[in-house]
Formats: sequence, structure tokens, C-alpha cells
Amino acid sequence: MKPTEPEPEEKETSPVKENKSIPPSSGNKLVLYLLPVLLAILAGYYTLQGDNDVVNTSPKRQLAVDMVAPLLPKYESEVVRIEPRQLLEPSPACTTPEFKAEGVHVLEAVENIQKFRDEKSVLLLLNGENEGVVYSWEVAQDCLYELTKAAALRLNGDPDYIANGIRLLNSDGKPITTAQELDTERVAYILFDFQLWVWSGVKVGYERNVDGIHMKTLSLSPIVFGIENFFTSDEADFAIDQGLESLGRSPVDSKEAPDGYHSDRTSFTAFLPDSAYTRDFRARTAKLARLPSPGYCERMQLLRYQTGQFFRKHEDYFSSKSFLEEKSTTLDEYIAWTKWASATIESLGDKVPTQFRKGQIMHPNFEDRTQWQHALLSAFLEDAAITHYFEEHAAVEWGTWIKENVDNRATGVLDQLVESKSYMFKDIVHAWEKRVQLEELNYSFPKKAPSAVSHYFRWIRWAKERVEIVGDKAPENIRTNGDDYPTYRMQFQTKLIEFVMTDNTKEEIEAKLGNGVYERLNDNKHVNDGLIQILRDVPALFDAVLASWTKRAGDQFIYSKPVQFQHFEPNRFVTLFLYLNDVPEGGETVFPYSKERLVVDITREGMEECSEGLAVPAKRLKAAFFYDQTGQNVLDPLSLHGGCPPARGDKFGANLFTWNVDADEGSNAWGFGG
Repeated sequence: MKPTEPEPEEKETSPVKENKSIPPSSGNKLVLYLLPVLLAILAGYYTLQGDNDVVNTSPKRQLAVDMVAPLLPKYESEVVRIEPRQLLEPSPACTTPEFKAEGVHVLEAVENIQKFRDEKSVLLLLNGENEGVVYSWEVAQDCLYELTKAAALRLNGDPDYIANGIRLLNSDGKPITTAQELDTERVAYILFDFQLWVWSGVKVGYERNVDGIHMKTLSLSPIVFGIENFFTSDEADFAIDQGLESLGRSPVDSKEAPDGYHSDRTSFTAFLPDSAYTRDFRARTAKLARLPSPGYCERMQLLRYQTGQFFRKHEDYFSSKSFLEEKSTTLDEYIAWTKWASATIESLGDKVPTQFRKGQIMHPNFEDRTQWQHALLSAFLEDAAITHYFEEHAAVEWGTWIKENVDNRATGVLDQLVESKSYMFKDIVHAWEKRVQLEELNYSFPKKAPSAVSHYFRWIRWAKERVEIVGDKAPENIRTNGDDYPTYRMQFQTKLIEFVMTDNTKEEIEAKLGNGVYERLNDNKHVNDGLIQILRDVPALFDAVLASWTKRAGDQFIYSKPVQFQHFEPNRFVTLFLYLNDVPEGGETVFPYSKERLVVDITREGMEECSEGLAVPAKRLKAAFFYDQTGQNVLDPLSLHGGCPPARGDKFGANLFTWNVDADEGSNAWGFGG
């Protein structure tokens, strides 16, 4: 279950009514995590119940892999190999191409390739999107970098992120590096920096063939695909054979479940052991998702839902831990904006509409915590109703909370809102700008410098890729099986602290990083997240860490810190759920926020959300493929989903969770073993 939102502080209330309480997290949301070692221990403590247990006779199965051949250690195997990005390079001879149109749907190009070629046009879209921009372009021009940059800026891409590298991928998720490759389809997707590929939904019902696998779009928001031809009958049965005897009650990651278990999840699970079989599925899943490494996929997890067992709505990504632990500064940003807007209004004089002038209801005034805040939030609510803002952000409860407090004339509503849901602040300001209609009053939000923790995570991404690129020329100690190979594991944090303390005296560390830092390093060496804890307070430590590791890696591994980039941290990215048997009735996977319907009139005892949104039926040898993150690689709360209880019979399934990093290392970074 997700941690609940913080309770509102004691606030001065309106003389009419008190503020409504801040809404909790949406219902019974659970964040799934499973610990292979823990499950192996727990398996012996839980008795499997029910009359329909599958008897594990373990007959010989026809598999695509050799289960007898010796298995190499992971870091000596193909599991950790990474496919490097293929970044585009600028050319001084190129100029900015001619813009033609925006808001063009991908099907217009896909279904009219020759027309686009004849008109010397090309369609470019952001990662995972269905609409993009058309530019004039022909093969002889080449100039892919300039074309991509122009389109990225037109699509509101951040110039600072573009500076860190841009790529083009075709509609099959494969790199485009030549003009001839772009000419093949005349459609391309733009990815920034280390962004991971997201399949675009195109339209509900759209079908494509991906390396012999059938993929059909079931929902555009969240993005959900139905998958066929991914695995065989023997492979399905083998998964059950391998995991049946190890099944244990399914744990959850929740502050409301101190023992690791919760009544909102009653199914049984088991991670399958590392083998040629599970490694093959890791590789196949990564290939389907177009991830850079098989290691980005977890080992297969077997699930069993007996009649009446369920897993209520939850996200697969984790949020119970904060790597940054930054205090919210949005309230300060709000105050800064109101001061800027007020001063700008004064300088513009009569040019400003009357209702926005000083003393009027829409004049920004951070000291007015009632009338001004209510007017501003009323404008925001008006726009939100038109755009379905709260539904699109999985924040319906917050929309209700805002409206109730505005209607009740409560005090300090905006203060609490921006502290708890900071992402809404820019949209609130935009609602005000939309009404004042003066370009001079469009606010440019200042960018924060990336934190040292953000730099640390991005550097590991870069270093892993660099090891792959340098190959055999890299020192043995930093190759994938070397002692100093960069990982997201907590043990690597310990190693880096030791490097810094070895390379610098106490006096040098204190001079560079401040008094007391040497003692903190010494005390934190073997503490979970010991390095990250200090990086939060002492950003300059990252430079010392970088210098010490690079000293051992060599000049081929000199890293240039980017000025700005999108924060990233290890987390789950996309889930592939395999249906291993036919369920006589029930057992659907439900996505409450989707507007699509495959099955209607569902009633499942104990889980009312099964009647909401998209319900994917449990059909043997089919699969559901859905994203936990958006095309811009940020967590997507719309991915909320649940496992409905079988009304009759048992349901067997298998999870193949993928991450935005090596899955085992990501799990370790969250403290889940791995």
C-alpha cells in the first residue's frame, strides 16, 4: 500500500468553515515488491490451500534453451551486456530545416509514406507520442541532428536536455543514423539523453508485428498492449513446474504492512531461480521492450490466484523511499512568482486588464490566503474540468478536495496544495496567464541545479555504457566482472567512499568538503545509502568520488558533468504479464484509469475496481504489456492496475518486471536484496 499523503498542518481557517483534510493516496494502492531470498524462506511457512491445486508432475518440456549447459555468473554473461546509444552529431554545414505542420498523427505518415517522400516531408514525434511535427527534408540534405533538434524544440523539448544528446528511432524502436534509414519510413521518434524507448499506442486496436510477436493496442492512457506469440505452451507449463512448490504468500512494500503482508493482496508468488530459462525470458522481454540490456528485466515471477484471491489496485513502481529527500520549495517558488507578477503588473500600468490590477481579485498577492487563492484556484479548476486534468494525472481526489475547500472559503488552500502536489503549481500559473493574456506576464520558472544524487545516478548510467564501448581496452578491474565495475548496488557506494578516503588525507577531505565530512565518510562506509546520504548535504563529494574512480579507470573514462538533465533514479519501467492458463471466470487484469472496455458488467467480490476501466481477460498464452513510466520516462500514476479474483478456478500468471537500470541492482538500491 502506498504511503498516505501527509496530514495537513494546523492552518488558520476561514471564519465560515474549516479546510477539508488533504486527500489520502488513491484508495488501496499497493506497491509490489518481492524478495527472492525472503520468499524462499517464507515458502515453507505457508500452506497452499484449495481444491484445484495443480499437481507438479514435471514432465519433460520442449524449451528454447539448454537447461543442462553450465550457467556463467551473471557479470560474465550476456545478461549485463548493454547496447550503447547512437547519438546524432551536428554538422556545421547544415541549416535549420523548414517547418511545415504540427499536430500530425503518426498514421498520416505511416499510411502515406510515398506521399511524404514525394512532398519531401518527414514526421517527427517525441518518444511514445502519437502526434508530431512535419518538416521539409530530403535524403540529399542529411543533417539529421539539425532536423531532430528543430523538431524537438518545436515539440517543447528542453534545450538543456537536447544538449546532452539526441537520437532518432524508427517506428520499430531501432536507431536511425543515416538519411537512407530515415527515408525508409519518413517517420521517426526523438529521444533525449538516456531516455528509454516507449512504444506509441497509435490508436486503440492498432496491430503491429514485432519480431514475430503480435502486439495490439488496448489502451492509449495508460499505454496497454495485448501480446500474443511471445511464449509457448511448454514454456507456460514449465514456469508452473518450476515455481509451484516454492509459492508463498505475496508480500507488499507498504508502511501499512509492517510484516510485509496486507489484506489487499491475497495471492501467492515465487521468483523462479536463475537459469537458462529465466535468462532467456529476460533477454526476450528486453528485446520486446527495446531496452538496452537483458539485465533490465527481473527474473520471472510466478503468481497463483485461487478462487476469490486478488491484488487490489496498485502501481508496479516504487515510491516508499526518497533518494533525494529534498524539502519542498514550491511554496517559496509561489511567493517568488506572486512578487514578480505584482511588480511586472505595476510596470505595465494601464496595459493590464482591470481585474488583474492591484487591489483587484486576480492581482497576485501571497499575503492574501483566501480571496486571491480562491480566485486563482477557481480559474485552475475551470480549465481542469475542460481538459480532464485530474483524471489524466490520477488525482481525482485532489480535484474534489480543491473544489470543496474553495467552495467553503477555506484559508491557505493553495499553500497546502503546492506543498503536497508541487507539479500542479506550473499549471495553476498557466491558468492565470491564460486569462491575463499578456506576453510580458508569462513567467519563466527558474531551473534548479541538478542534485549530487542525480549526478551520481546519471554517471553510473554513463559509466556502464562507456565500459561497453571501450570493451577489451578497459582495465580489467572496471569491466563487467571486475571489482570496480560501476553498479547501483549499495556495496558500490561503500567502495567509492573507501576510494575517496584512500586517495585523500583527512586534512585534504576537510579542506575540500568541509569540517566533519571525514568522520561522516568513515561512519557511513557500511551504512545503507551511506554515500547518497552525504551527497545530499555535500554536493562537492561527487567530484571527489568521480576523481577517485576515474583514477582507477583511466583517461578513457573522463566524465563531463552536464549543466542540466532530467532527474532519474532506479525504478520499474514496463511490465509484461503472462497468462499461463485459461481461467473459467474472472482473473482479469484491470486498469481503472483507462477509458477502454474489453469486458463489461464485471462484478468481483471484494474488489469493486474490477468494474472500472479496462479489464484484460486471463487467456492462456496471451500477455498484457503496460508501461509504469511515460514516454518522457517519468512515473505514470495512470498505470494503476489490479489483479481481479477468479470467480471460478485458479489463475496462474507470470510477471516479467523491467527497470530503467539493471533490475537486480535497482532492487538492491531500494533495499530489497537483488
